[in-house]
Amino acid sequence: MKKVLKGAEPELLEAYRNSNSANTWVQFKRVAARKEAVSAQLKHDQAGLCAYCEIKLLPKTHEGEADFRVEHFHPKSDTTIAHNWHLDWQNLLGCCHGGSQKNIVEEADRFGNGDHSCDVPKGNKDLGAIILNPLHLPAFPALFAAERSTGKLKVNVHNCQSATISAAKAAATISELRLDSARLNRFRKTLLDEINRQLTQLIQTGLSVEAARTKLARILLNKDTQQHWPAFFTSVRSYLGSEAEVHLHNIDYAG
Repeated sequence: MKKVLKGAEPELLEAYRNSNSANTWVQFKRVAARKEAVSAQLKHDQAGLCAYCEIKLLPKTHEGEADFRVEHFHPKSDTTIAHNWHLDWQNLLGCCHGGSQKNIVEEADRFGNGDHSCDVPKGNKDLGAIILNPLHLPAFPALFAAERSTGKLKVNVHNCQSATISAAKAAATISELRLDSARLNRFRKTLLDEINRQLTQLIQTGLSVEAARTKLARILLNKDTQQHWPAFFTSVRSYLGSEAEVHLHNIDYAG
């Protein structure tokens, strides 16, 4: 999980909430244009990645439905205080289906057959005091890392201490959202194996390990033509180490 920047609230959401302050998310999204405005802004803010696992948020195609849905970080069903969590822009995130849906794009890889993650295990639980909110993470340093040999996500305890963020809360984020599910581990391992192959090739051409990592960081850790970050951004970042951090500082990375 990485830092998520929050852009301006979509005008259609703000206008609807101002006129219908007690209405629900279900009522809001009945008009397709309203739902699309929120979805588009979330995808833009998150640079095309799931707010939790960092998989690419794929749009609907002739091959399947979109792997995307709107997540409420704080349960929208909570009525313990006089606050409408349904329509709170700061409470909305863009997520994948967490391996729970058939008939989506790339179903063969993405459908988990019970191996779920992200908002699926989270459900309607209020985990605000237990897990980290991606909106509140620092851009530097990275709080998570991935093991290349397994793809398993782990907490960078040193960086958590440096950022004065609870390492226990970071660990709970992984466990509660199942960000170390076998499905996600497989995705990350496959990606990191490929980056390792590219790194090895560059070293074989005569580059030092440091120079090869710098070259890959400049290639991989940039937004594409759609202004999307690469999938599993944090895993790529952690694998490329200090060279990735130098590059991200150089491009003024903020999330």
